[in-house]
Amino acid sequence: MPSPDKAASMTSSPPRGVLVSGPLWKAGLEDLARFRALSRKGAAGIVHSTVRGSSMGSSLPAGSQIRIRSGSDERWKAGDVIAFLGGSRVMAHRIAACGVAGPANEYFIAHGDNNWLCDPPVHRSAVIGSVEVATPEGNWVPVGEANVPGYKKGVARTSLLVMRAILELNPPLAIRVSQWISWMRMAPRLALSIAHRLIRNVWN
Repeated sequence: MPSPDKAASMTSSPPRGVLVSGPLWKAGLEDLARFRALSRKGAAGIVHSTVRGSSMGSSLPAGSQIRIRSGSDERWKAGDVIAFLGGSRVMAHRIAACGVAGPANEYFIAHGDNNWLCDPPVHRSAVIGSVEVATPEGNWVPVGEANVPGYKKGVARTSLLVMRAILELNPPLAIRVSQWISWMRMAPRLALSIAHRLIRNVWN
């Protein structure tokens, strides 16, 4: 992981340890602090990375080479793909909606093109920068338009409408509700994983 100063001039292959979407990133507090430094106003820089996971579908397939341009534009709008800090992960998802009134104006609602549900609201201070993707010719271009699978559009749209309504009323509540929904969605998979490990340990 390069320091913010080195990141500003880095043009080589993606550094190891930089994770965009996918499993939890095993980074230390110092690494997260460096990314947070890049997300602060006035801290312009570029970080190259590789996409892991399929949350963005065909827009950013796993293995895509991307670069995160921090401090590039604070006027992000719906449809833009941004990188942001989500707990112990660095996420690259598309802005589905922007908060409008009062405290909600400080938040975005992001969504992975290939996901059923939108993300918990993202505060502007957690945004690192805009995401660009490398073409086969080696050029860097903005990420293309969303390509949401038809069978997921209805659920994704409903999820967004509900989250937007709660966000405008109470941002902290919107974050809690979204995290609760995400936990409920992951609970069966987690339970199966734990059961599988227990059974395997018993037989071994």
